[in-house]
Amino acid sequence: MRNREELEAREAQILDRRAVFAVKSLGRRLPEIEDALRTCFQRDRDRILHSAAFRRLQQKTQVLPATTGDHYRTRLTHSLEVSQLARSACLTLGLNSDLAETVALAHDLGHPPFGHVGERALNKLLEEHGGYRHNAQGLRILDDLEDRFPEGYGLNLSWETRLCLIKHQVSEDFPMSPDLPRKATPYLEGQIVDLCDRSAYVAHDMDDALRSNHVRWEAFADLALPKEADEKAREKLDKLCRESGLAERPDERQLRRRRVSTLVSILVQDLVRATGQALKRARRIQDCEEARKEPYIAQHTPARQEEIKELLQFLNEHFYRHPDVYRAVQEATARMTQVYNRILAEPTLLPDRFQARIEREGLERTVGDYVGGMTDRYVERLSQS
Repeated sequence: MRNREELEAREAQILDRRAVFAVKSLGRRLPEIEDALRTCFQRDRDRILHSAAFRRLQQKTQVLPATTGDHYRTRLTHSLEVSQLARSACLTLGLNSDLAETVALAHDLGHPPFGHVGERALNKLLEEHGGYRHNAQGLRILDDLEDRFPEGYGLNLSWETRLCLIKHQVSEDFPMSPDLPRKATPYLEGQIVDLCDRSAYVAHDMDDALRSNHVRWEAFADLALPKEADEKAREKLDKLCRESGLAERPDERQLRRRRVSTLVSILVQDLVRATGQALKRARRIQDCEEARKEPYIAQHTPARQEEIKELLQFLNEHFYRHPDVYRAVQEATARMTQVYNRILAEPTLLPDRFQARIEREGLERTVGDYVGGMTDRYVERLSQS
């Protein structure tokens, strides 16, 4: 059995010097006694996993509304997939996989109902009150709205976890903890999560587009990444059939799954190779703090970056903006706006703990926090009541 001290000692033996070491964490806002068995980042991960905000991700839209079907991605399944990719990449690169897993699980907590369309709607409703950006809102949830600790401490997570969640410039009027910078480059582990996020959603959104029949495979077939994934998937399946003596060829459903998993492998392997080479070139960088003062070290090769951009542009034009998909999300977002305005006009509809926040946070921000945390299903229920 390994205790926390032994896990920290093992990190010192196996991690790259530019990784984040749990034993060197800058700590928590509210000092706590260290756990006997878990490192600080493992403890952060567990707090996120057990949070109400994480559970609600199971009923929040990724692309297709979460109520559409049982097998399409939601924010929860997407977060789990990003976590697996980031953990694997960091293990290979000698970075802190516990920190990467933690950041990945938390990276979408701030998404409101109905995906990016819902986010744009809430941002417009709150434009005079700090706006609404899911990255900054995720930090707000972890630092304040999840109230496991006294007021204003949220889940009381480690500094490094929180810093890695600052993905873009946070506007000056958006309410956030004063100990955090409003713009920062994340640690290497956070950079890996950022790129694994993109790898996961381009591959898995392609899968959902195909599964839902909103886009046919023939439309993807000539794009560089899907084409390569298809060729490699067929090669692997043919080899498997030959070596196993299977006469029956894989059906289209099996082939689709193989294409998607192969595409994920292509992107993660490219990320690991390119980042590994970048770390070799960056020998002068001595530790994690120096690493995050540089431009992004984690990277794909230039060729893969262009191929990812091509696939993402195609998804945007043919899936994200597909008339059926866009109409469903727009209609659902209109109901969310109605719910927001209804609660704004009648604040007593808020739960007691949110009503207690109005004087300090303002009515609009409080209602925005509450509605942003709702699931798709809960918005639907309130809009019909």
